[in-house]
Amino acid sequence: MKKMKIVGLVAVILLIAGVAGYFILANKEYKGYEVVQELENSDVLEYAEVDGALVRCGREGAQAIAKDGTLLWNVTYGTMKNPKFVFCGSVMAVADIGAKQYLISDGTGSTKTFSTPYPIQMISVAEQGVTAVLMNGEEKDYIYLYSKEGELYVEIETVVARDGFPLSLALSKDGKKLITSYMKVERDEPVSSVTFYNFDEVGQNYNSNLVGQVQYPECMVPRIEFWDNDTVLVMGENVMELFRVDEVPEPLQKKEITAEIKSIAFGEYFCTVTENKDGQEVLEAYNKSGEVCMKKVISLPYVGLHTAGDEVVLYSYSGCEVYDIKKGLLTYQGTFENGIRQMFVIGGNRYYLVENRLVRVIKLV
Repeated sequence: MKKMKIVGLVAVILLIAGVAGYFILANKEYKGYEVVQELENSDVLEYAEVDGALVRCGREGAQAIAKDGTLLWNVTYGTMKNPKFVFCGSVMAVADIGAKQYLISDGTGSTKTFSTPYPIQMISVAEQGVTAVLMNGEEKDYIYLYSKEGELYVEIETVVARDGFPLSLALSKDGKKLITSYMKVERDEPVSSVTFYNFDEVGQNYNSNLVGQVQYPECMVPRIEFWDNDTVLVMGENVMELFRVDEVPEPLQKKEITAEIKSIAFGEYFCTVTENKDGQEVLEAYNKSGEVCMKKVISLPYVGLHTAGDEVVLYSYSGCEVYDIKKGLLTYQGTFENGIRQMFVIGGNRYYLVENRLVRVIKLV
């Protein structure tokens, strides 16, 4: 009997220890970091995190490097004066804005270069290599959809006097849906039009494949994004709206914006930094239902943010703050003696730390 009591007591102690350990790990705060890998920096125009890899983009080429320092692929091309890099999964498109050339890389280093009839203004790419290119013609603007082989299969013409000035375009991951944002002035007030196209079977039943259009009076809509293949986020100066676009657009959530949006980042969550009426900067994270999952007043004089998985990192020129969105916790706050140009979440408490001379892979401990 006494032996059974002892065994029961031990079991209770182990259970308590296990529960306590769980909560300690679940609410872990990191105190420092260790450098896992160092990579030489180079003459890079832009960095991006793509599926856990760091992509370094320059005027003459781009390369992707895994978090262990392994070179995944390397792409070279003729010098571009004004390259614009866009990604969808592991696929990358590079357009020379103002010129008539763009390039597609399939994520393995294999590339194809294509020419366009008019100067390129905007570009978006799907994960199969389908590309939407907005070009400036002499009298009209054109949006061409090209296959991954560079074959033209959709042509959309727009005229400034009728449609306004193009602000943004986005192509779905499967390349079958396109959304555009245009702005014109009516009665001395800006009016933005967000237009939805469907090039699948459903879209064939609509004139010019146009399956929906939404007007935003007194508002400029400079950014539209496919959050996933069927969820679209429209970001305007004074409004944020989510749509479901399986076939035609269906509004999910609309939020009036009264504060200035200073920064945004996309990942599993949509993160914004705004300034409230008291002059404080506020970090918010939204899920795909448009609900606020985390809201924090921040004091870090940040210059950028990045989100991946359940994490969002804010970084200044000398330090950073890392938040766990699901738990609503600040898990790390620290400084870096060599300064920061950019910082990216990799996952598994690892991060790319882009400095002036080096790129470091760091692990929080």
